[in-house]
Amino acid sequence: MLKHSALEGYQWVKVVLELFKKQPRKLLVVAFAYVVLFMILPALNIFFSLKMLLVVFSPFVLSLLLTIYQEVDEGVEAGLVRAVDKIKPQLSKLVVLGVICMAYGVLVSFITADDSKALDDLVKANAENIEVLRQALPLLIKVLIFFIPILVVTWFSPMLVAHHHFSVGKAIKSSIAGCITGGLSLTFAWVYLTAGLAIAMLLSGTVVAIISYFSAPLGTVLTSMTLLAFLLVATSFMLGLQYVSYRDIFAKKFS
Repeated sequence: MLKHSALEGYQWVKVVLELFKKQPRKLLVVAFAYVVLFMILPALNIFFSLKMLLVVFSPFVLSLLLTIYQEVDEGVEAGLVRAVDKIKPQLSKLVVLGVICMAYGVLVSFITADDSKALDDLVKANAENIEVLRQALPLLIKVLIFFIPILVVTWFSPMLVAHHHFSVGKAIKSSIAGCITGGLSLTFAWVYLTAGLAIAMLLSGTVVAIISYFSAPLGTVLTSMTLLAFLLVATSFMLGLQYVSYRDIFAKKFS
């Protein structure tokens, strides 16, 4: 079982890299859209209602982005309009899935509200770093633990709803089952990708450090560009892994 999962995880990583090589610029644009919608905008000081709207429509957007990966994989001309047309009929069910995610997020926020307030008070009081860390670490652990269920629920369910017309309940159950059966393979794939990116970042960081020694301004620009590049590549690989695992666990069986 362990050997099979390690091999399957390796095969998934190979497919992810092959997909990226097919249309790197298009998939980097997809990754950039993901970063803006799900990382940058939620971190900004924008209206709470807008953040909730992003969460509600997140399954639709995620299925849209993964559909572009599917089209790249199938060798057809990948495009936003084509992807929207494919999944638009399932919009209402995807929104329901997003509402469930939003409700779970509100529940987690309510549970961690006291810890968040205590941390905010420490920061405002300019407390020592060690005190802030002591308060932040338990909160971070709680958030990560609470994040796992929503990750499991949404790993496969948006594509199951969008392309196989599953009901929301059936998609959630199937996503959980898929994560259980493919959990070891996904874990190995994550380890392979993370290790590869870490080594690549270490090597590029060494080169940037050498350049920075001779030219600090150029080094600063290169550092920013390198970090952005690695963020986009890592995001692209993560989305690729999500698509490939969905394809092998579900889509191939239905086709």
